Amino acid sequence: MKARKWITLALAGCISLSLAACGGGPAVYVQSVSQLMGYGGIAPGDRFGGMVVSEHVAEIRKDGDRTIAELLVQEGDDVKEGDPLFSYDTEELQLTLDKQRLELEQMQSSIENFKEQLEQLEKERKRVGGTAKLQYTVQIQTTEVELKETELKIKTKEAEVKKSEDILENATVTAPVTGRVQAINESGSGSSGMPQGENGEPAPYITIQKSGAYRIKGILGELQRGGITEGSKIKILSRTDPSKTWTGTVSLVDYENPVKDDGRGYGVVMMGEPGGDEMTAASRYPFYVKLDSTEGLLMGEHVYMELDSGEGSSFAVAVDGSFLVMEEDGSAYVWAENNHNKLEKRKVTLGAYNEMMNTYEVTEGLTAEDYIAFPDPNVCKEGVRTSHEPVAEPTGDAPDAMPEGDMGNMGDMGDMEMIPEGDMGEMLPEGGAEMPAEGEMMPEPELETEAPAEVPVETAAETTEGGE
Repeated sequence: MKARKWITLALAGCISLSLAACGGGPAVYVQSVSQLMGYGGIAPGDRFGGMVVSEHVAEIRKDGDRTIAELLVQEGDDVKEGDPLFSYDTEELQLTLDKQRLELEQMQSSIENFKEQLEQLEKERKRVGGTAKLQYTVQIQTTEVELKETELKIKTKEAEVKKSEDILENATVTAPVTGRVQAINESGSGSSGMPQGENGEPAPYITIQKSGAYRIKGILGELQRGGITEGSKIKILSRTDPSKTWTGTVSLVDYENPVKDDGRGYGVVMMGEPGGDEMTAASRYPFYVKLDSTEGLLMGEHVYMELDSGEGSSFAVAVDGSFLVMEEDGSAYVWAENNHNKLEKRKVTLGAYNEMMNTYEVTEGLTAEDYIAFPDPNVCKEGVRTSHEPVAEPTGDAPDAMPEGDMGNMGDMGDMEMIPEGDMGEMLPEGGAEMPAEGEMMPEPELETEAPAEVPVETAAETTEGGE
């Protein structure tokens, strides 16, 4: 029993030393504000691509019943109003027109025949009487009906001939506006691969960006969704001359009309991000930047864009509402990392609230370079160590330190399987003798045979004194 108590006390001491060396429990995981703001894939300092486009676009659709003979422009060509774009096959159209004219002539000849028949029937009816006269009357009425039907068919055929003549005269389709050819849809299908556009109308064959007011077009990938919103300030930089910059404001993020990546590279693809992998094959959404000035920009020019913080000011910080703790008086604070890598409660001033994104603009008290922790009341305390790497959470509801009262349970060692109870006799001498000194061998246990004879206490004491 004494040996067991000795082991119990030793283990309790080791545990106490281990708890003392823990330094107040595990560190709290803190996250970069800029990364939190970049949940949409775009954070301050990120740069992405865009292209100068016109605010007005003209779409030219072709006649699906006709064959195109020649395409006269290419993507990127500058055109003026009235310039030829493509022409239809006139040979086929001419054959159609000739056929329609022939049919019209045949109908007109039928009209003359019907008139001659009616004149002849009227003469013959006057010469007869009785039942024969009634038969002539019925025959005349039938011929008059056929005459009226033929006259109606002639009017319809004349309209067809007129239309074909107009089409033949306009076999070459011209540009309705002055601008640049943005796209040519050779397949005749929409972005979804169907013969119609997104709203069911025929897909445009040629798209022309009208010259005039410019804007910047970009494409948001699914992973960047929410990273740019209407009203976001954008800084535009020239790809060829970094000293040339422009500013603008996002006027539209068109989530209603996702587009297919056309592979021309002016979508929002982060610098160094692959442009054609499986991730970028997801839905993509166009957004447009209204420019404060267009001086020096060219139609179709490729540019860089980045979120604009404004000269001499810090970037507008937007924090998810789950990282804020609201006080009863309306104020708010976050658990932020200080300069000593310790957690502190920091008051912040809130600005506009984005209900769709559940984010608050923080106007004071926090910057994009700060690190904050999720406000878990069980771990967030003043002065707790912080970590930029995720911290493994303890399993279950076990506390960081041993609960008060548990030390008393260690005396019986009921739940600790340190040394099997039956082996204690083999490891320690009977009677609770002291452990052998370092370097000495443990005495071999004696086999239990017969009970040893009792030694009088006085004799044992005398023997011990004599041995000393």
